[in-house]
Amino acid sequence: MKRAALILTMVASILASSFMVACSPAATTQPAAATEVKTLNVGCTLPFDNSLGMDTKKALEMIVPAFNAAGGLTVKGQKYNINLIIYDDKYTADGGRAAVERLVNQDKVKFIICQVGSAPIVAGLAVTEPAKVMVLCGGASSKIIDPANKYVFGTATWRTNLAPLFPLLKSAFPNAKTMVNLSPDDETGKALASDNAKIATALGITVLDNVYYPRSTQDFAPFATKIAALKPDIMDYPGAVAGTQFGLQFKALYEAGFKGAHVSPMPPSLTEVLAVAPPQSMEGLISILPSTEIPNPSALATQYKQDWTAKYGSWSTVSLTWIPAFYAFVNAVQKADSIDPEVVSAYLSANGLSWQSPNGSAMLVKRPDFKNDRFCDTCASLDFGIFKSGKYEYLGTVSADDALKANQSAFGGVWK
Repeated sequence: MKRAALILTMVASILASSFMVACSPAATTQPAAATEVKTLNVGCTLPFDNSLGMDTKKALEMIVPAFNAAGGLTVKGQKYNINLIIYDDKYTADGGRAAVERLVNQDKVKFIICQVGSAPIVAGLAVTEPAKVMVLCGGASSKIIDPANKYVFGTATWRTNLAPLFPLLKSAFPNAKTMVNLSPDDETGKALASDNAKIATALGITVLDNVYYPRSTQDFAPFATKIAALKPDIMDYPGAVAGTQFGLQFKALYEAGFKGAHVSPMPPSLTEVLAVAPPQSMEGLISILPSTEIPNPSALATQYKQDWTAKYGSWSTVSLTWIPAFYAFVNAVQKADSIDPEVVSAYLSANGLSWQSPNGSAMLVKRPDFKNDRFCDTCASLDFGIFKSGKYEYLGTVSADDALKANQSAFGGVWK
């Protein structure tokens, strides 16, 4: 009996052990739980009262959900979907600061991207720099790339597109000797007018005047009359809005009798411009041509245009200038493998960045001419065209590297 009891005890013990092993974590055959996808809040401020802001908003509302659906961001093995929060900055300093304060203090964003105007960007830096919030933005003001700033990066080409643009103008119109700038009376317009005047003067073009108008102007007849009296060979439009207002400027100058050349780094939105201005008023305009409109656009540019047309119907090129910041942001976070803005900013400042967007290839550069030895500004590939007989003719493309060389030659120093 004792022996039988001992055997039963041993069997029970073996069965118990087997049950424990079978139920242990190491022995389970259940699949591991999927990694949780987290949300990364990213901010943006845009002017809601013009096509620059609203088309950029539409672009981001198209590409960010598509990016999330394709897998989103992966940082240190953790997946993130981007939640983009966009507020109206009214294209003003006060509106910009209020919108940025809301993003930083209420929404707790650590990254802000794709802003357009210099005034709201510069005003917002008083909030973002102390809070160590990283900003990738447009804007033309040199205040954006001031050496005192550590967390802001200019991802549009407003400070670097003139050196390649003006030689084309000079080549196309070799007898043109004088120029007038027609610019908005704000941070963007004044910064661009100053830069354009410097480049034009270096090429032997005399700037007769900088004529400034309030950003909300619709009647340009008084400005056009003043300009026509100066009899410039070239009209330049630093800081112009791409759409209807741009068309009203062409129309007023044409009616005032101006028949010279035009130059603008801002590609006009032809649908809006030609709705209010005759094609003849734009004759001889040399400008940057959107990368979607060149003879052989990249696959990324082609897909972007197809996606936009499928979602919104009529095609618009206006957003292309401002969306490179989104692609730069994604590449920056992935390269630094961090969502800590201090880490990402330090990485970019020291190492630079190259990226592709529907608007071409781009890279961060240093600005020794502003005594800024960190990578803080952008040189990019630039496509150029001239408006003749009611349509654009493609003039050619300058690579990002050639744009860099042109700026180094014009302003001095080593930018890379």
